[in-house]
Amino acid sequence: MSDDTKQETSYVLPTPDLPKLEMPEAPEVGRTPDDEIVSCDGEATNLKMYDMPSPVPPPEEGKLRILIGVPILTYSHEFVQGFLRFWTQLCNMRSPDGKSPFQVGYHFLHRKPVHLAETELVKLALWNKCTHILFMDDDIYDVTLADLQKLIDAKKEVISGVMYASGFPYAMCVFRRYDTQKKVIDMPSDNTLTRLYEVPCQCPKCGFGMSHWDAKFCPVSGATCDNLLQKADLIPFPFTLIDLKIFEKLKKPWFHCSDAYPSDSWFCDRCHEAGIPLYGHMAVRLNHRGVTDLTRHFLQERDLALKRATNDGGLVNVTEDEMAKHQFILNKKMKEAEDRCKPQVDFLNENKEVPNDSTKTVVPDGVPEKASAEVPG
Repeated sequence: MSDDTKQETSYVLPTPDLPKLEMPEAPEVGRTPDDEIVSCDGEATNLKMYDMPSPVPPPEEGKLRILIGVPILTYSHEFVQGFLRFWTQLCNMRSPDGKSPFQVGYHFLHRKPVHLAETELVKLALWNKCTHILFMDDDIYDVTLADLQKLIDAKKEVISGVMYASGFPYAMCVFRRYDTQKKVIDMPSDNTLTRLYEVPCQCPKCGFGMSHWDAKFCPVSGATCDNLLQKADLIPFPFTLIDLKIFEKLKKPWFHCSDAYPSDSWFCDRCHEAGIPLYGHMAVRLNHRGVTDLTRHFLQERDLALKRATNDGGLVNVTEDEMAKHQFILNKKMKEAEDRCKPQVDFLNENKEVPNDSTKTVVPDGVPEKASAEVPG
């Protein structure tokens, strides 16, 4: 053997002697009784366990016990890092007396249909005698203890932080219905222009559009504004705090979904059915897979330019006259819907009641009546 061959073979790594790994047989999953639900991993969950007496002691009188419930479908580095920072803040929180202000735990349910995961998480929270459950999605990043504290301080039965949808047109996911006689589960398949609208930021008395949610006064009427807690007809579960007492009022199933509607739409209809109001906390702004207050506008402009360039979805350019007509109709519909939400009192003369007919307006004494608006074009 030549010196060149010896030098070449001296760098060849030896074959490792690895132990043999024998994998166990996959579990056989057949038909299960009604009290068992099979996950995507072939694992049967016995939900009747949660109906048995719980040995867990209740929390101290007046102290909250919160379960953070996360249905996990996919892990991401951003979620794990953000959740660990959030959990570290929770572990280090202290009241002036040196104790934690509330008890908190978390549970991840892996690769289960979302509505089944939500049902099991609620049952788990009830079994552990929690007072609240905090639903959280696995694509919400960078939440903080301060965000949770705002939801707690609001003292509402169901309240959510604010996220934007992760796809075009990146809608703000705190919605109201134009027609409250329609179910929320009917909205996704409703192709009309008036199915849902984002909760508007406006003066609660005169309806003037406000520039930001935490404005304290209306620049037109001078009325005091407190817009941070907004009633909604539809909120999702990105970072949503729910008082577990409401499940005594809700019909079962609490959560359900189909190809026509998601689980949160079903839950919101259950709440409307039971007379439980839903709220969005406009000061709890969430990072939904990178979509935030800062990035939303740029993502909208980017996607709109791409759609125009590729004529995606049959996107066509609309003339200014057509857009004016479209906006006039939607603004009129939204005003009618918002008039049903706000107190029926004239802010210029608090002693004068406004008729409940949203098509009529009250003109204060000494103020000339304006001509009625006309449809553009």
